Amino acid sequence: MSVPDLSISQNFLTDTKLVRQLALKAGISKDDTVLDIGAGKGIITEVLAGLAGSVISLELDPKLHTELKEKFSAHSHVQSLNENFLLHPLPLKTYKVFSNIPFSITSLIVNKLLFTGRVPEDTFLVVQKEAADRFMGKGEGYLFSLLTQPFFDFSVFYKFKREDFTPRPLVDVVMLRIRKKREPLITRDLRDEYLDFICYVVNQQKPTLKLRLNRLFTAIQYYRISDELKFSVTSKVKDLTFSQWLLLFERYVFFVDREKKSITDGSYANYRKVTSGSNKVTRTKVRRPLQIN
Repeated sequence: MSVPDLSISQNFLTDTKLVRQLALKAGISKDDTVLDIGAGKGIITEVLAGLAGSVISLELDPKLHTELKEKFSAHSHVQSLNENFLLHPLPLKTYKVFSNIPFSITSLIVNKLLFTGRVPEDTFLVVQKEAADRFMGKGEGYLFSLLTQPFFDFSVFYKFKREDFTPRPLVDVVMLRIRKKREPLITRDLRDEYLDFICYVVNQQKPTLKLRLNRLFTAIQYYRISDELKFSVTSKVKDLTFSQWLLLFERYVFFVDREKKSITDGSYANYRKVTSGSNKVTRTKVRRPLQIN
């Protein structure tokens, strides 16, 4: 007897009751348009179809998409699309995201949702715990966290058991919630300036914060700022708290002239070139069991 083919890019949720409980806890209602990225076999789309006013279900694998389209053909409020999310335009109207996404392109998906087009009001993504930790600022996620914290709140919404999936993942999996702040900590008119400033400072390959800021602040200004914000003059980038970064940016806005500020121009755009790659796909391939290292 042949062994059934399984996904190499996705672990499928198996319990419809659990998915429904999570969607209800997330507050999905008839007032919502909800995006399901990498819909796979449709367990999430099916739950959303019973709760949301409108559902956009994206699946790139042709076979799975055909099955999804047939399954939801009688649901006029469910739009089943055979498209790559990374190339698909984000909705122009208010929307939410509730998805079990392909783990291999988690960062690309999150970066597209938060940094391009209209951002979702609320996002619920099934991701590896390690990825969730990065998005919340741990380890290599420091820069991402600084860029997003003024605008979004990140939290672990649910911790899954490995037996909730088929095939079972080899790592811990959680549902990450990313909620847009009603009142951002950086005003709209300063948003681009903040993003450029943060990327300029953090992406430099210099050992201390002082060296990274020496083209923007004079030595006297830097010493005064470090004293006011209570960080060491020899501090490294990751020594500062988020609150200190906000205050440092405030000093930058008021004390640095336009000519010097031009030094940071384009820093965020360069960061986005690295994080917005679109050569990968959200197809749910069907070949062999997923192995997560």
